[in-house]
Amino acid sequence: MITLALALIVQLSESSQDTGVARVDSLLAAGDTRQAFKLATKIVERRPKDAATHMLLGRVNYARPIVGRFPALEEFRTAARLAPTDPEPWYWQMKVGFYLRGDDGDIVARDALLGMFAITPNYLDSWERFRDIYRSPEIWRRAERALARHGEQPIALEHRAQLLIALEQGPRADSLLAIVVSHASANVTTYLLRAEARFLSGDESAGFAWHDSALARAEDDPTDALWDEAWLIASPDEVARHAAIQAGERRAFFERFWGQRDPDLLTPQNERLEEHYGRWAEVRRTYRLLHPQRLTYHSTFARALQAFDDRRQEGDFTTNVPSASPDRMIPGPSWELRMLDQQAAALSSQALQDTAMPLAFRAGLTAQGLVFLRHGKPDEQAICISDVLHGITLGSDRSCRSYRDVESWLYWTPEGPLSIRFIRGESFGPSSREQLRNSFVILRTDRSTLPAPLVARAWTATFMSADLGLTDVYYKARGDSAAVVLWNLSGTPLRVAGHGLLQMTVPPGPYDLGLDVDSAGVLGRIRQALTVPMFSLVDLDLSSLVLAPIEHNAALPDREAALRGMPADLSFHSATPLAAYVEIYGLGLDGGNRSRYQVRYSFAPLRSTFARLFGGSARPVVFEFERGAQFSTAQERLVIEHDKLPPGRYRVTVAVTDLTRNVKSESVALDITIR
Repeated sequence: MITLALALIVQLSESSQDTGVARVDSLLAAGDTRQAFKLATKIVERRPKDAATHMLLGRVNYARPIVGRFPALEEFRTAARLAPTDPEPWYWQMKVGFYLRGDDGDIVARDALLGMFAITPNYLDSWERFRDIYRSPEIWRRAERALARHGEQPIALEHRAQLLIALEQGPRADSLLAIVVSHASANVTTYLLRAEARFLSGDESAGFAWHDSALARAEDDPTDALWDEAWLIASPDEVARHAAIQAGERRAFFERFWGQRDPDLLTPQNERLEEHYGRWAEVRRTYRLLHPQRLTYHSTFARALQAFDDRRQEGDFTTNVPSASPDRMIPGPSWELRMLDQQAAALSSQALQDTAMPLAFRAGLTAQGLVFLRHGKPDEQAICISDVLHGITLGSDRSCRSYRDVESWLYWTPEGPLSIRFIRGESFGPSSREQLRNSFVILRTDRSTLPAPLVARAWTATFMSADLGLTDVYYKARGDSAAVVLWNLSGTPLRVAGHGLLQMTVPPGPYDLGLDVDSAGVLGRIRQALTVPMFSLVDLDLSSLVLAPIEHNAALPDREAALRGMPADLSFHSATPLAAYVEIYGLGLDGGNRSRYQVRYSFAPLRSTFARLFGGSARPVVFEFERGAQFSTAQERLVIEHDKLPPGRYRVTVAVTDLTRNVKSESVALDITIR
């Protein structure tokens, strides 16, 4: 009877305590932290050895404004001692650390995460939050030792491999990942880590193979691991396209992402991948973020205060970024959309920090690290100089002692030099409108440092295809061999390689063109936007104009012969006649099913600015005829004798007027040289 009474008392006590816990939770939900604190304190006094009650009081203190976080931390630490196998107290300690911010908060969060890893390798978002703290080789080693307690759990092995890669121990990392693969637990993350581990170990062929395996499984990537390795070098339009990606499109997206960055289309490997992983190793070693919990990385208001101090020292300015022609571009993909020069906006130094600092925190890198990952090692670098391009040092920089105060980087690009300035060893600090603009440009573009010193000389020609709705596109480049790739928004890249005349048949529309040329082992590279035209049998239109040298009294060439004869550099010998070839589509027909048209060939001399100003204008050489043809398509040919065109540079156009319908069309201009 006494035993029954005691059991009833215990049951009633536990029921009362459960009711008290529920009451505290409801008070917290209602925002009444004062009453919740009083009730939770009483529960802890009654059950001081119960980890759950300390967790309850800790959560109440965490919700109390201003004064509650450090008492909450003590309660969570007490709960961790009372329940050494429960990761939840450690998780809440981590939350306190991230709330406190600063270096002290970073230490609290770091110790909590390391304690959590010793209990479980993947509690909630703990692994993702590990990226938000300061990391060093010693911290990576401590985390790896904690995770080693979990034996061959696949997720623990993957996390350990990431830490070993950060420690530049590629073979050890790969051996752990091999165990994951042997357990049939591999996923896209596993394959990407194996690729990085093999590159780090110097086994490039295996690195490429493992990366291909990851791309092949792109549709089964729930954690978006492929994007996690790519977003830091993505252009704004690639970010937008990734956000709108649909099921079944992921593999094509990432194949295009990396394919467009391939610096040598003539080789089977994509050297940009090896370069990317090499840059990651360098930025982890050199450009890690030292104070990731500093408030300026998390608060717009804190950045505004910092910017105010900077303006007092260096002055404030904005830059108007003018619109530019589409052929001005930084090497990289999506040229028709990506360049900042194609937008007109007022950009301020404050806007730059609001853009760069959240990126830096997310990546765990300084501003230098963000730039290095995109563009590689700077071509020139100077400490305590504000602008290495112009040799300028601000008055505020004269007290500089090291790169942690001020440094300037310079990149030489095909579009001109890009000079940028860094301050405090971790953030952008533009000293002029030019550097401000350059900072925005460099955060939106990327490049390969694989040299391509050869000036690629090549031409493109387009004709209506025999396949309905398609266009024949021809390429010819000067060199030993060439490779051409066309990328569109949704399809598989279209590729052709070889020597001499290259041809592909493609749907009309916008593309990104990649053309690489090899001449005696020297590489030349072209990257630009290309629009493949659609030709109609109804509307008057012209193919590309083709010019080829021809022997005296030889038969007029057809399309293929003319294209094969046209030199890649469009340079012709003055003693040789020229054969012109162009196809005309969509001519109107008369009652006899015939067409009539007038054709006008114009060879306009190209003269220097000085010659145009002081030498007068030179008249074009014109050949004009009236022709007739059967049906609505005509193959227009003309032989131009060598004495009709003196040596010089010419811009050649062909204009056709349909005499039946009185409509006119003109070909794209062709610039040639006669020597």
